[in-house]
Amino acid sequence: MKTPYIPKELLDIILEYDGRIKYKNGQYVNIIHQNDERYCMIRPIISKKIKITKKQTLMDQTGSSGFLFVINFNMSNSVGLLYDYNFSCKNKFEICYYNWKKNSVTQMRVSI
Repeated sequence: MKTPYIPKELLDIILEYDGRIKYKNGQYVNIIHQNDERYCMIRPIISKKIKITKKQTLMDQTGSSGFLFVINFNMSNSVGLLYDYNFSCKNKFEICYYNWKKNSVTQMRVSI
């Protein structure tokens, strides 16, 4: 018995109907449906990362190849990461975690 021909466009519609299979990069892949409860579990994490990325600060010294990149993790800017290359010290790359909460300063630095 010969299998009937189903156009690719129709096959895509059928497989994507329930939202679990999608045609991507030349092949069919399983995906998590947007109404799945697992999306609700990761949505706060993703939105937090988007907020952190939008709050970053970049300082550049004119005429040099250095930069200072600061990412704050909370609204009061008391916790975050600082990336410094050729900005504070010449030919030095530094990553610093800082925490200025509770009237104390905690810093952890890694220099290359």
